Amino acid sequence: MDSFLHFQGLAGTDHVGVLFADRTGAVLSANAAAATLLGDSELSRGPTPPQSVLAPGLPRGLPLSTWLDGVSGFLERLDSLGGEATLRGVSVRRSVRTTYVDIVARPYVWSETAQGPEAAAWVLMLTDATARVVAEGEAARLRARVAELEQLQLRAAMSDAQVAGEDRSGAGDAVASDPYRMVGASPALRRVKDQVARVARTSATVLIAGETGAGKELVARSVHQLSNRVVQSFIAVNCAAMPESLIESELFGHERGAFTGADKRRAGKFELADGGTLFLDEIAELPLQSQAKLLRVLQDGAFERVGGMETLKVDVRLVAATHRDLAGLVERGRFREDLFYRLNVFKIHVPPLRERKEDLRLLVEHIHERIAERMGRPVLTISERSLRRVLAYAWPGNVRELANAVERATLLADGSELEVELPESPLKELPGVRGGSLNALTARGGGGERSSTTRDILLDLTLEQLQRLHITHALESSGYQVFGEGGAASKLDINPYTLLSRMDRYGIPRPRQMKRERKASS
Repeated sequence: MDSFLHFQGLAGTDHVGVLFADRTGAVLSANAAAATLLGDSELSRGPTPPQSVLAPGLPRGLPLSTWLDGVSGFLERLDSLGGEATLRGVSVRRSVRTTYVDIVARPYVWSETAQGPEAAAWVLMLTDATARVVAEGEAARLRARVAELEQLQLRAAMSDAQVAGEDRSGAGDAVASDPYRMVGASPALRRVKDQVARVARTSATVLIAGETGAGKELVARSVHQLSNRVVQSFIAVNCAAMPESLIESELFGHERGAFTGADKRRAGKFELADGGTLFLDEIAELPLQSQAKLLRVLQDGAFERVGGMETLKVDVRLVAATHRDLAGLVERGRFREDLFYRLNVFKIHVPPLRERKEDLRLLVEHIHERIAERMGRPVLTISERSLRRVLAYAWPGNVRELANAVERATLLADGSELEVELPESPLKELPGVRGGSLNALTARGGGGERSSTTRDILLDLTLEQLQRLHITHALESSGYQVFGEGGAASKLDINPYTLLSRMDRYGIPRPRQMKRERKASS
C-alpha cells in the first residue's frame, strides 16, 4: 500500500514522468508528465489497468523503444539485476526538440491474490536530463578541442626540438642538412654503413662511440632514416648542454606547479619522440638519478612527468652516443652498470678523420658545395696545395673542424680555386707529430713518397709559419728554457728578449704560461 500511495503521489506531479511496463517492455500506462517528456500527447489516453491511479495509458503491445532509444535490453536485464536500476541520458525519439531523459526502474505488483501476484510490472520514473546531457556534450567537445590544441602544441614543440637538435655550428649545418648521407668510401666508413644497415630495421638500442665532431649524430640519423620509424619523429638531445636540475624535466616533462617557474604542463622529449627515435648525445653526462629513471623507460617503456602521478607509456627507439669510455666510468662508479648493459646492445664506433684520409677530398667537396649553394657563391675546385695541407693535418676536431675551415675558405674565396687555411699552425697536428715540431717532422721524411710529401708541405709554408715552427722546435729541444747556455735563444743565436718578443708576435706561449697550462690540463 505504501508503494501504491508513493506512485499515486508521483502520478500527479508535472516534473516526474511515470510509466508502467510489463515484463515484455510494453507500456501499460503513463501520466501526463511522461507524455510531455516523450513528446506524445496520445500516450496518456487509453484503457486504465486494474487498480491504477494513473492517467489512462496506451493499449498493450507498444514497446518502450517506440519512444526511447537504447532501452530494448534494459528491462530484460532488470530481472537479473533485481531491485532498482538506472539508465541515464536516453534519447527521446518522438520529441520535436532534442530531449534526453534519465530512467529509474523498479519492480511493481499490480494486484495480490491468495496464490500470489496476479500481474507484475515495472514502474519507470522519467526525469528531464536534456540540460545535463547537452552540457556534458559541450564539455566533451571542449575537452576534445583542448586535446587537439595540445597535440598541435606537441607537434610544434617537436618541430622546435628537431631544429634545436641539428648541429649548431654554422658550417656543421651544411653537413647536417643532408642527414641521411655519410660521405666517403674508406674501409672504416664502409664498416659503419654496414653496421647501420644491419641494425636500422630492428628495435635494438644503439650505442654510438666516437670522438667529438666525428659525426655521431649523422650516424644516429642514418639509423632512423633506414628504420621502420622514418615517418615518425627524430628528437636529438645533448645531455651535456642541459643543467642538471632540468634534465629530468627536459626528458620526461613536468606538470604545472612541479617547481618554481613551471606555469604549465610541458611534454618531455620521450613524449615527443613516441613512435620514433630519441637520440641522447653525450649520455655519459647524465647524473646517476636520471640514469635510474632512464633505465626504467628502457625496461618498461613507462615514466611519470616531474610532479605527476600518471604513468605514461611510450614506444621509443633509443640511440645514445658518447665520446667517453663508459666501461671505465662504470668501474669508477660514475655510470650505472645496468644502464650500460642496456645501452650496449649494438655498438657502432665512428672513426676519426685521421683514420679515413681517403674521404677527405670528397668531404671537402661535399661541404664546400653545400655552403657555396647556401651563400650563393660559385663552387670551386680545391687547390692541390690546400689538399696537401688538409691531408697532412690530423683534424682533432674531426668533421666539425673541417666544416668550419671549409666554410671560412668558401667565404674568403676570390680566385678560381678553393684555398683552405688550417686552424692556427698548419703543422699543429701532423700524423705522428706532437705540436708540429720540426725534429718529429723531419724524422718522418726517411725517403720515398713520405719524404716528398713533407718537403711539399714545408714549401707551402710562409716565412712567418716557418719561423714559428723553428722557434717551437728550439723551445722543445731546450726543455722550454729561453735564457742561459743550452736555452732556446742560444740555439737560435738571438737575444733572449728578442726571442720572447717573437714568441709574443707569433702567439707562442711563454714557458711559465706553458707550465701553468700543462699543470691545469694534468
